[in-house]
Amino acid sequence: MSETAEKAIKVLEVLSSYDAPVRLVDLSRQMQMNKSTTYRLLEKLRQLGYVRQDEPNGRYMLTVRMWEIGVRAFRRFDLRAWARPHLEDIHRATNETAVLAILDGREVVIIDKIDSAQAIQPFSPLGSRTPLHCSSLGKALIAADPQTLLATLSDPLQSFTPRTAPSVARLAAEIETARAEGVAVAVDEFREGVSGVAAPIAGMERTPFGVLGVTLPTARATPDRLPGIKTAVRTAAAALSTALGRGAG
Repeated sequence: MSETAEKAIKVLEVLSSYDAPVRLVDLSRQMQMNKSTTYRLLEKLRQLGYVRQDEPNGRYMLTVRMWEIGVRAFRRFDLRAWARPHLEDIHRATNETAVLAILDGREVVIIDKIDSAQAIQPFSPLGSRTPLHCSSLGKALIAADPQTLLATLSDPLQSFTPRTAPSVARLAAEIETARAEGVAVAVDEFREGVSGVAAPIAGMERTPFGVLGVTLPTARATPDRLPGIKTAVRTAAAALSTALGRGAG
């Protein structure tokens, strides 16, 4: 990509972060470009219909053209199709069941998966749901947006096994660990004998598109295997986020 194109895209991104029309001097300062260069970029974008000037003060704002492009792109967006190669990467790296899930209220729903070829594996059918607070999938989603999602939960949290977090405060501490590691881990929290590792797929603002993960028998979630599984899941989620245009945000 040419340097001019990169700068023009950056102008659009910066303009989209404002709630009101912006002065040229403020844009050039935030872009760390001189005013004449910023002005030339804005003029070209104005001629193409992506930017307009607010009258009578001449401040700049986006037009609805960016929204129209976004709507058309979203209509063609199929998360399962985008995620499939990354599910395959996880499956190859771990030889465990790789899953793709999304948030639905206070539950996580599996929308795609590749089953492990091993004889013993967890039963995780498409469409199956788990509560947000007691699975690696749910905790990975919370880790992406803890301020919003933790607020949807209240004490006491429903208990499914002795390992389920009993309170929002306890869950919040686990989420901090997940954020630090870039992956969430759950061991026997929803069903005894079932463990998981998951990482969020970066979305718009703080809201993730979904989550990639692994489910496996707890007997195989051993200390010597978990680091490799974490790496595979974290790497795949980061690669998918980048492919969706969110990785460098």
